[in-house]
Amino acid sequence: MTRKNKINIQLLKLMRKESSLTQAELAARLGVSRETVSAIENEKQETINSLSIDLIEKWWKVCGQRSSIKIRNEFMQNIIQFFNLDFINRP
Repeated sequence: MTRKNKINIQLLKLMRKESSLTQAELAARLGVSRETVSAIENEKQETINSLSIDLIEKWWKVCGQRSSIKIRNEFMQNIIQFFNLDFINRP
C-alpha cells in the first residue's frame, strides 16, 4: 500500500541527531534493528510504507523531548498529514 501523503524523513533523522543518538542506540530503544532505522532514514519506500503509528510514537517519545521546538512542531504537522489525522484539529 502506497500512502498518499509523505512523511518528512529528514525530520525523523534530525530528531535522532538532536538527541545525540546513533542509529543503533535509537533502534535498541525502539525495539527494531539498526537496519530498520537506516532504511527509514535512507527513505527506502518499502520500509516507509510500512511505518506504523506505534513506531512513530516511540520515535517521538525517545527523540522528541530533546529536539528543537521548530523540529517538534514540523514533525507533529507532518505526522498529522501522513496518518490523515485531520480530526485532531477539528472542534
